[in-house]
Amino acid sequence: MSRSFSVLGLLPLLVSPVVLGGCPDSEAKFNEFLDNTKDDRDFMPPPPPDVMPAQADISGDFLLAVSTVIAPDLPMQFIATNTMTVDENGDTLLDTCLQPLSLMQGKVNMPREPIGDPLCYEGIPIVEGKFDVDAGEVNVTGEANPVTGGEIVATLKMIGSIIDENFYCGDIEGDVSSPLVADLKGSTFAAVRLEDPAMLPLDVTKNCSGDTIRDME
Repeated sequence: MSRSFSVLGLLPLLVSPVVLGGCPDSEAKFNEFLDNTKDDRDFMPPPPPDVMPAQADISGDFLLAVSTVIAPDLPMQFIATNTMTVDENGDTLLDTCLQPLSLMQGKVNMPREPIGDPLCYEGIPIVEGKFDVDAGEVNVTGEANPVTGGEIVATLKMIGSIIDENFYCGDIEGDVSSPLVADLKGSTFAAVRLEDPAMLPLDVTKNCSGDTIRDME
Protein backbone atom coordinates (compact mmCIF):
# COMPACT_ATOMS: atom_id res chain seq x y z
CA MET A 1 0.00 0.00 0.00
CA SER A 2 1.47 3.35 -0.95
CA ARG A 3 2.17 5.89 1.74
CA SER A 4 1.47 9.57 1.46
CA PHE A 5 2.09 12.55 3.65
CA SER A 6 1.50 16.25 3.13
CA VAL A 7 3.09 19.11 4.99
CA LEU A 8 -0.33 20.78 4.73
CA GLY A 9 -1.31 18.60 7.67
CA LEU A 10 1.12 20.60 9.78
CA LEU A 11 -0.36 23.99 8.96
CA PRO A 12 -3.33 23.92 11.39
CA LEU A 13 -0.94 23.09 14.21
CA LEU A 14 1.53 25.77 13.21
CA VAL A 15 -0.88 28.64 12.69
CA SER A 16 -3.95 27.77 14.81
CA PRO A 17 -4.92 30.58 17.23
CA VAL A 18 -5.73 27.91 19.80
CA VAL A 19 -2.17 26.66 19.73
CA LEU A 20 -0.78 30.16 19.88
CA GLY A 21 -3.11 30.86 22.76
CA GLY A 22 -1.44 28.19 24.85
CA CYS A 23 -3.95 25.33 24.85
CA PRO A 24 -2.55 23.06 27.61
CA ASP A 25 -2.43 19.87 25.51
CA SER A 26 -1.40 21.43 22.18
CA GLU A 27 2.22 20.38 22.50
CA ALA A 28 1.19 16.86 23.43
CA LYS A 29 -1.13 16.66 20.42
CA PHE A 30 1.59 17.98 18.12
CA ASN A 31 4.07 15.39 19.43
CA GLU A 32 1.42 12.68 19.00
CA PHE A 33 0.90 13.83 15.39
CA LEU A 34 4.65 13.61 14.70
CA ASP A 35 4.79 10.13 16.26
CA ASN A 36 1.81 8.92 14.22
CA THR A 37 3.23 10.20 10.93
CA LYS A 38 6.87 9.28 11.49
CA ASP A 39 6.75 6.26 9.18
CA ASP A 40 5.09 8.31 6.44
CA ARG A 41 7.73 10.99 6.69
CA ASP A 42 10.51 8.41 6.67
CA PHE A 43 9.14 7.04 3.38
CA MET A 44 8.90 10.43 1.68
CA PRO A 45 10.89 10.45 -1.58
CA PRO A 46 14.16 12.37 -1.72
CA PRO A 47 14.06 15.90 -3.13
CA PRO A 48 14.27 16.17 -6.91
CA PRO A 49 17.71 16.89 -8.44
CA ASP A 50 16.88 20.60 -8.88
CA VAL A 51 16.70 21.05 -5.08
CA MET A 52 20.35 21.49 -4.35
CA PRO A 53 22.13 21.68 -0.97
CA ALA A 54 24.04 24.89 -1.57
CA GLN A 55 26.60 24.24 1.16
CA ALA A 56 27.63 20.68 0.18
CA ASP A 57 31.43 20.49 0.05
CA ILE A 58 32.78 18.60 -2.97
CA SER A 59 36.43 19.05 -2.06
CA GLY A 60 38.43 15.90 -2.74
CA ASP A 61 38.81 13.35 -5.54
CA PHE A 62 36.03 12.21 -7.88
CA LEU A 63 35.69 9.95 -10.90
CA LEU A 64 34.20 12.27 -13.51
CA ALA A 65 32.76 10.79 -16.68
CA VAL A 66 31.74 12.73 -19.80
CA SER A 67 29.08 10.95 -21.82
CA THR A 68 28.81 12.51 -25.29
CA VAL A 69 25.93 12.32 -27.74
CA ILE A 70 28.46 10.82 -30.16
CA ALA A 71 28.90 7.65 -28.07
CA PRO A 72 27.04 7.92 -24.75
CA ASP A 73 28.12 4.46 -23.54
CA LEU A 74 31.82 5.16 -24.08
CA PRO A 75 32.42 8.04 -21.66
CA MET A 76 35.72 9.84 -21.38
CA GLN A 77 36.91 9.68 -17.77
CA PHE A 78 38.91 11.95 -15.48
CA ILE A 79 40.07 12.11 -11.90
CA ALA A 80 38.64 15.44 -10.74
CA THR A 81 40.51 16.94 -7.79
CA ASN A 82 38.45 19.72 -6.23
CA THR A 83 39.00 22.40 -3.62
CA MET A 84 36.14 24.58 -2.36
CA THR A 85 36.85 27.83 -0.55
CA VAL A 86 34.94 30.86 0.71
CA ASP A 87 36.44 34.26 -0.15
CA GLU A 88 36.41 37.46 1.90
CA ASN A 89 33.03 38.40 0.42
CA GLY A 90 31.45 35.15 1.54
CA ASP A 91 31.29 33.75 -2.01
CA THR A 92 31.92 30.03 -2.50
CA LEU A 93 34.52 29.21 -5.15
CA LEU A 94 35.64 25.96 -6.74
CA ASP A 95 39.08 25.05 -8.06
CA THR A 96 39.22 21.82 -10.06
CA CYS A 97 41.80 19.85 -12.00
CA LEU A 98 40.65 17.12 -14.39
CA GLN A 99 43.27 14.43 -14.98
CA PRO A 100 42.46 12.42 -18.15
CA LEU A 101 42.48 8.63 -17.85
CA SER A 102 43.61 6.32 -20.63
CA LEU A 103 40.98 4.14 -22.30
CA MET A 104 41.20 1.53 -25.03
CA GLN A 105 38.86 2.00 -27.95
CA GLY A 106 35.46 0.52 -27.16
CA LYS A 107 36.28 0.13 -23.46
CA VAL A 108 34.89 1.66 -20.26
CA ASN A 109 37.14 0.11 -17.61
CA MET A 110 40.50 -0.48 -19.31
CA PRO A 111 43.12 0.61 -18.48
CA ARG A 112 42.23 3.97 -16.83
CA GLU A 113 45.72 5.18 -16.04
CA PRO A 114 46.53 8.91 -15.76
CA ILE A 115 47.60 10.20 -19.17
CA GLY A 116 48.48 13.65 -20.48
CA ASP A 117 48.26 17.00 -18.72
CA PRO A 118 45.43 17.84 -16.32
CA LEU A 119 42.88 20.49 -17.25
CA CYS A 120 42.74 22.98 -14.37
CA TYR A 121 40.24 25.76 -13.67
CA GLU A 122 40.20 28.16 -10.72
CA GLY A 123 37.80 30.50 -9.00
CA ILE A 124 34.56 29.00 -10.35
CA PRO A 125 31.60 30.59 -8.50
CA ILE A 126 29.11 28.22 -6.87
CA VAL A 127 25.67 29.78 -6.37
CA GLU A 128 22.95 27.74 -4.65
CA GLY A 129 24.75 24.53 -5.52
CA LYS A 130 25.11 25.35 -9.21
CA PHE A 131 28.19 26.25 -11.25
CA ASP A 132 29.43 26.69 -14.82
CA VAL A 133 32.90 25.74 -16.04
CA ASP A 134 33.65 27.63 -19.25
CA ALA A 135 36.58 25.51 -20.34
CA GLY A 136 37.20 27.23 -23.67
CA GLU A 137 39.18 25.17 -26.18
CA VAL A 138 40.55 21.99 -24.68
CA ASN A 139 42.91 19.36 -26.04
CA VAL A 140 42.72 15.78 -24.75
CA THR A 141 45.17 13.11 -25.81
CA GLY A 142 43.83 10.38 -28.10
CA GLU A 143 44.81 7.77 -25.51
CA ALA A 144 41.93 9.07 -23.38
CA ASN A 145 39.44 8.83 -26.25
CA PRO A 146 37.60 5.48 -26.16
CA VAL A 147 35.54 6.30 -29.24
CA THR A 148 38.07 6.88 -32.04
CA GLY A 149 41.43 6.94 -30.28
CA GLY A 150 42.19 10.30 -31.91
CA GLU A 151 43.25 13.50 -30.15
CA ILE A 152 40.21 15.52 -29.11
CA VAL A 153 39.98 19.26 -29.73
CA ALA A 154 36.78 20.80 -28.40
CA THR A 155 35.31 24.03 -27.13
CA LEU A 156 33.04 23.20 -24.23
CA LYS A 157 31.15 24.39 -21.18
CA MET A 158 30.13 22.27 -18.19
CA ILE A 159 26.86 23.30 -16.50
CA GLY A 160 26.85 21.55 -13.15
CA SER A 161 24.81 21.04 -10.00
CA ILE A 162 25.96 19.68 -6.65
CA ILE A 163 23.61 16.93 -5.50
CA ASP A 164 25.47 16.22 -2.25
CA GLU A 165 29.05 16.01 -0.99
CA ASN A 166 29.56 12.73 -2.87
CA PHE A 167 27.97 13.48 -6.23
CA TYR A 168 27.67 16.28 -8.75
CA CYS A 169 26.59 16.23 -12.36
CA GLY A 170 25.21 18.24 -15.26
CA ASP A 171 25.19 18.98 -18.96
CA ILE A 172 27.88 19.61 -21.55
CA GLU A 173 27.58 22.25 -24.25
CA GLY A 174 29.99 23.05 -27.07
CA ASP A 175 31.51 21.64 -30.22
CA VAL A 176 34.13 19.08 -31.18
CA SER A 177 36.42 20.11 -34.05
CA SER A 178 38.74 17.06 -34.06
CA PRO A 179 38.94 14.10 -34.71
CA LEU A 180 35.43 14.76 -36.09
CA VAL A 181 33.08 17.74 -36.16
CA ALA A 182 30.08 17.45 -33.84
CA ASP A 183 27.73 19.47 -31.66
CA LEU A 184 27.94 18.34 -28.02
CA LYS A 185 24.45 19.54 -27.07
CA GLY A 186 22.73 16.74 -25.17
CA SER A 187 25.96 15.41 -23.67
CA THR A 188 26.18 14.89 -19.90
CA PHE A 189 28.68 14.43 -17.10
CA ALA A 190 28.62 12.96 -13.61
CA ALA A 191 31.20 12.81 -10.82
CA VAL A 192 31.26 10.29 -7.94
CA ARG A 193 33.50 10.70 -4.90
CA LEU A 194 36.48 8.36 -4.62
CA GLU A 195 37.72 7.13 -1.28
CA ASP A 196 40.92 6.05 -3.02
CA PRO A 197 41.81 7.36 -6.52
CA ALA A 198 43.75 4.13 -7.10
CA MET A 199 40.53 2.10 -6.69
CA LEU A 200 38.11 3.09 -9.46
CA PRO A 201 34.56 1.69 -9.55
CA LEU A 202 33.67 -0.61 -12.44
CA ASP A 203 30.22 0.99 -12.74
CA VAL A 204 30.75 4.43 -14.25
CA THR A 205 27.97 6.97 -13.62
CA LYS A 206 27.32 9.12 -16.67
CA ASN A 207 24.42 11.50 -15.89
CA CYS A 208 22.27 13.08 -13.16
CA SER A 209 19.79 10.20 -13.37
CA GLY A 210 22.51 7.91 -11.99
CA ASP A 211 22.69 5.70 -15.09
CA THR A 212 25.86 3.59 -15.15
CA ILE A 213 27.88 1.70 -17.72
CA ARG A 214 30.67 -0.88 -17.49
CA ASP A 215 32.52 -3.23 -19.82
CA MET A 216 30.71 -6.44 -20.66
CA GLU A 217 32.26 -9.53 -19.11
